Amino acid sequence: MARRKWTDEDRRFLKENYQNMTNKELGEYFGLTAGGIGYQLKRLGLRRYIRTWTEEKDDFIRSNYMKMTIKEMASELGRTICAVEKRRDRLKLRQRKRWTPEREQFLRDNYEIMSNAFLAKKLGITELAIAKKLSRLGLVRKSKRKWSKMKEEFLLANYRRLSIDELATECDMLPDYVRNKITELELR
Repeated sequence: MARRKWTDEDRRFLKENYQNMTNKELGEYFGLTAGGIGYQLKRLGLRRYIRTWTEEKDDFIRSNYMKMTIKEMASELGRTICAVEKRRDRLKLRQRKRWTPEREQFLRDNYEIMSNAFLAKKLGITELAIAKKLSRLGLVRKSKRKWSKMKEEFLLANYRRLSIDELATECDMLPDYVRNKITELELR
């Protein structure tokens, strides 16, 4: 790939906007990577003003990190999502979801018919958290039936035409597996 030739107009735009736009946004504007923008900023001697975190903003994060999403807090604070995530981590605040009896029962009821990825999505936690909890509870799947690309394509082509039981028979899967795959693929 040929190097980009920077014009005076490009440099002027960069100087006027680098404080208000991220390297990624500037990269999209110029058709470059964020790293390419960073390199050009460095060549021009342009450094972003680094805003410090006030105790008031830290208190806001401490009070809201379990109630609001990172995106919502970033918007409220006028900061980037990345900046708020880093600050939350520096404040040693973890957004851990507790295993309630209801969540544990959901896991027990569905681990045989749902993948760890789908369980994680449903419970709003990581696949690793699911795997660890299954292990701690001694829950092991009897058989691992994987959805092949061919079976998935068959399902996509026929989910409106055939019943769940017919799809299950054709795919050699349990009906609950088929229902969950349809939900996972957001077909209904």
